Amino acid sequence: MIDTKAKGGRPFRHVLCVYPYRRELNSAGFFPPLGLEHIAAVIEPYADRIDLIDLRKEKGQTRDFLRQDTDLLCFSVNWDRDAEFLQNEIRSAPANLFTLVGGRHATDDPERWLLDFPNIDAVVRGDGEEATEEFCQGRPLEQIAGLSFRRDGLEVQHNPTRTLGEVRNDFYPHRALRRYTYEACLENVSTGLEVDSVASSRGCPYNCKFCSFNRNPWGQKRTWTARSPESVVAELADIRASIVGFTDDLFTFDMARVERICDLLLERGIRKKYFFNARLEIAKHPRVLKKMARAGFMMALLGIESAHDKTLRSMGKGFNTKQIREYCSVIRQFPMLLHGYFILGCIGESAEEMERIVPFAHEIGIDTLGLSMLRVSPYSGLEELVGQNPDYHITPSGKIYSDHCPLLELRKLRRRFNRQFYSARQVMQLLYKSHRLGIAEFLPTMLRHLPGFSWGLAKHYHQRAKHRALRKARRKRSREIAGRLAPNAS
Repeated sequence: MIDTKAKGGRPFRHVLCVYPYRRELNSAGFFPPLGLEHIAAVIEPYADRIDLIDLRKEKGQTRDFLRQDTDLLCFSVNWDRDAEFLQNEIRSAPANLFTLVGGRHATDDPERWLLDFPNIDAVVRGDGEEATEEFCQGRPLEQIAGLSFRRDGLEVQHNPTRTLGEVRNDFYPHRALRRYTYEACLENVSTGLEVDSVASSRGCPYNCKFCSFNRNPWGQKRTWTARSPESVVAELADIRASIVGFTDDLFTFDMARVERICDLLLERGIRKKYFFNARLEIAKHPRVLKKMARAGFMMALLGIESAHDKTLRSMGKGFNTKQIREYCSVIRQFPMLLHGYFILGCIGESAEEMERIVPFAHEIGIDTLGLSMLRVSPYSGLEELVGQNPDYHITPSGKIYSDHCPLLELRKLRRRFNRQFYSARQVMQLLYKSHRLGIAEFLPTMLRHLPGFSWGLAKHYHQRAKHRALRKARRKRSREIAGRLAPNAS
């Protein structure tokens, strides 16, 4: 273990921060690793040199970026995707190099990471900035709240959970360390449009039972806390990208704060396009919605989840289908794209009841549709609901399915619902509305990338069709073999 005592206030010669994925989330894999960039900003004052590597963008691996003087290696582990590659990258860390791991997926089970990966020295649980800063300042490991580590290389020790504090107004990621440009993608094919993201708040005051993002895996609720409008707008002014996504679980909880952000953007003449997570209750603030549209907020990501009142009640959403219709009728009056999230496989919903999703989404005026499968995370509250329904089950990865609607059927429903929703009429309406929103200003960039984009997209769908055909052939072959063996068995 290295000596973390400050050496003239700069204890590290070289720090390597790694985002250890080749492939991440299909729908959002083009975003920069913002959490790791925040950690890098904390470490930077204590390092002679710091590098940040996003392996989604690199041909090399972690070991290719290590130097002889590297004395701290940090991994950000947020998802369970690309598991084999992720684990191989972490195992490749030299045993004599202090290796610090953080991120949501690592927080889920820090003991497992410390026991399965002997070269990991410590895991930061939950929000990592304060614990990492104390580590860099030379505080003994056993005194750092929110840290799990291996004492004397053997025994795992979990320090007390850190009290979650306010989000600081100087909470900026270290964008200067970026080696790449991040561009909006469709099915992992770039459109050529540069994008960035901003974290203006953390936490959520609501308690939807399917959601675990407002509560960490140690059962600690993340209360909503936000940066000042001035801090947020100062960061937006320095961002080069014209399209910015807010990573906030709920950007619109404090609409007075949102209005102040809009006022500052308009006063300073900052012209960008923004998308953000919101609840339908924003319909109660038409004056602010009008100002948001003027300031460039072009897309609201709305958690609707179900087209049935019984499901909305059991999930604790706080509204019903009648209110959804009323809220959407107000929000549709403002020039914004509306993206609706729905969940497939909600407890108590049959496949026939799920069929209501597409017509309901069309009825309330949703422009784009997001379909996900129900998953359980520690302390989300779903374990109790599943336990009360013996015909429902949880896979090792956390997905929930039922005897009447297994995972394969849910995947088929998702594909079919997407095809039904994105009819020719829906696509034409989406294009027309996008044009009215001024998104046509991005057309020259997209046209320059159109040949490569079209080829990449065609290649992607060809490969998908090929894989589906192979899976279908394997299933048919398995049925044929089982049919021939059945008479012999009898």
